[in-house]
Amino acid sequence: MARPGGRASTRPDPGGPRPADADLVGRVTAPWLTPDAVGLRQVPTTVALLLAVALVESSVDPAHPALLVAATVLVVAAQGVAALVPWGRVAPPWRAVAPLAQLAAVALLDLGTGLPRADFDVLVLLPVGALALRPERWGPALGLAGSAVVLLAPAVVDVGRVRPLLHAVVTFLVIAATAVGAHGIVQAARRQAEELRRARDALDERARQLRASRDTLRSIVQAATAQAIVATDRDGVVLTASPGTERALGLAPAELVGHPVTGVVTQDGPGLRLLDGAGTTPQMPLARVVGRAADGGTHADEWRRVGPDGAVRHVEVVVTPRPALEGASPELPAGYLLVGTDVTPRHDEQRRQDEFIGLVSHELRTPLASILGYVRLIRTSGRPLDDEDRRYLDVVERNAHRLDALVDELLTSAQLAVGAVLSPQEVDVAEVVRASVTSQAPVARAAGVQVDVDADPAVPLLSDPQRLGQVVDNLLSNAVKHSLAGDHVRVAVRAGATPEGARTAHVRVADDGPGIAPDELARITQRFYRTRDTRRRRVRGVGLGLSLVQAIVDEHGGTLSIDSTPGAGTRVDVVLPDVPPGAQAADAT
Repeated sequence: MARPGGRASTRPDPGGPRPADADLVGRVTAPWLTPDAVGLRQVPTTVALLLAVALVESSVDPAHPALLVAATVLVVAAQGVAALVPWGRVAPPWRAVAPLAQLAAVALLDLGTGLPRADFDVLVLLPVGALALRPERWGPALGLAGSAVVLLAPAVVDVGRVRPLLHAVVTFLVIAATAVGAHGIVQAARRQAEELRRARDALDERARQLRASRDTLRSIVQAATAQAIVATDRDGVVLTASPGTERALGLAPAELVGHPVTGVVTQDGPGLRLLDGAGTTPQMPLARVVGRAADGGTHADEWRRVGPDGAVRHVEVVVTPRPALEGASPELPAGYLLVGTDVTPRHDEQRRQDEFIGLVSHELRTPLASILGYVRLIRTSGRPLDDEDRRYLDVVERNAHRLDALVDELLTSAQLAVGAVLSPQEVDVAEVVRASVTSQAPVARAAGVQVDVDADPAVPLLSDPQRLGQVVDNLLSNAVKHSLAGDHVRVAVRAGATPEGARTAHVRVADDGPGIAPDELARITQRFYRTRDTRRRRVRGVGLGLSLVQAIVDEHGGTLSIDSTPGAGTRVDVVLPDVPPGAQAADAT
């Protein structure tokens, strides 16, 4: 299709059917309005002039027959030139030659007839209209100038003829209004055609990009053999799945597509477990599988799979909302995207670490008990000890107790990692907190730190008192260790309830210490992780305290949140509900 400006379009079709807008562009610009359609636009004028010459020859006796012959030759020559010249390679002003020649032919026709009235002035409108169709402004201007010459030519050349000035002026005004109006309409049509062409090109480019994105995404999904990538609709029905589902989930893509994702998992304690095959009756609500993704967030979970040989595999699954994929084939409605990664090796490594920690802790406990026993024996033997001997015994006993506390933490950490059962009973959380504060009082006084307690009179809870004491002890110990002389540690204990009416206990420990950097907050509850400030200040410890707190709180079904600002202290909030019934049942067995 030719475009405004005289150059044909050579842009390749990006593929597929052309939009409806493109067809409209073709109807508007082809071929009458294209700038190089000079020959086509001269045809109506040529035909009208030849018919007029034939009518004059057959009906009247012309005054100057030679002028009629000249008019005929001129109009035929102009038509021939207009049809044969490749106007696309000619400068735009030369395209006005043919219509100007036709204007001259109209003047020769009028003079050749010698009629007293202006019977052929109306023919001027045709070549002027052809010039008005030009996209340049000089087109209608040149046409109007030529029409003025044609209208005045008889009065100048043949003074004997009567040509009223009013008739010439009115005819010129009509022609001018028609030419200017036609030029404006054509220019508006050209602008609309260009806008439609650009819109079509933009749509073509968008479609090309969409196809490229779809193909890229498809290739990525097909290449993802280590991860399971599953796309579902909003109802949880699987629309597509990557080959990695067979490795990570133990289910081939064909076993998943068309089936609800809720039909491949079942409740397994606090988590989800994969079933042996797809297509079973869904037992799980979709909201449990997608979690916060249903509200536009990101949900992370861990699925377990027990193989025929009893081997357990763990799959970490991240669920995110997925927008609809439109404009490409096949289209995908909005839904969810599940990405699963086999994390069994990580669990195996963690299990080996826990076994090692448990073994070492057990092996250390026996010699520690022996050391402490001999220290007590020496103190109670009645043998005379001088001051230096007592100092030595104090050092041995103090460090033995420190090592015993570390072994206790290691053992508890290992036990919780393999799912140690809580031993719940009715306790007063406020009393547990006060007991922990009392046990930490000597350390706090030695460090010059004041510990303030603000507790409700009674905070009853069904909990494991030993584990609860470990939580409070570790939080208080951390707060005191990271405070400077003169700082305050504030402990608050409040009784509360869940929206369902279940009892809860809220423990808050806040200090005025150096705080924790934002990039370290996410790792602060990892085992053996110590912050940069802790290492710089050489604060004693191995980084087990908060990881132990996190494990106990999780086992309890509670929440742990840490809010810290560097230089402004740290606040730790623990909310514990009554121990879940499942833990009590397990304990009873």
